[in-house]
Amino acid sequence: MIVLDTNVVSEAMKPTPNPAVMAWLNDRPADELSITTITIAELLFGMAVLPDGRRRLALSGAYDRLMQVFDGRVLSFDETAAQRYAILAAAARAAGRPLPLPDGYIAAIAAAHSCSVATRDVSPFTACGLEVIDPWKS
Repeated sequence: MIVLDTNVVSEAMKPTPNPAVMAWLNDRPADELSITTITIAELLFGMAVLPDGRRRLALSGAYDRLMQVFDGRVLSFDETAAQRYAILAAAARAAGRPLPLPDGYIAAIAAAHSCSVATRDVSPFTACGLEVIDPWKS
């Protein structure tokens, strides 16, 4: 299973997404991909701070379609992920590389479910010892 980081999901929601990212996504069986509740929170926040208008309306429609596509494949930040986060964040801090909160939470969820992470921002996830895929380069 591969967890999609928010930057991959938001790229796919753009009116003109990166062709390499879309090709990578389209080459994967849908049941191999998942998103997290953290990504949902980031997307909803991004839409909430936009002024009313066409862009916000378009993103809202894209979000609704996304939620249909990933129905049953949304991983939550649960107790197991919380325990993983504590271990990963402490190790990162000890190494002098603190984890940004959204990335740390997504990394913890991926680790708790033994998943790889697809992202453009590879360094926080590789620092956590996760297998990372960059769809922009794949």
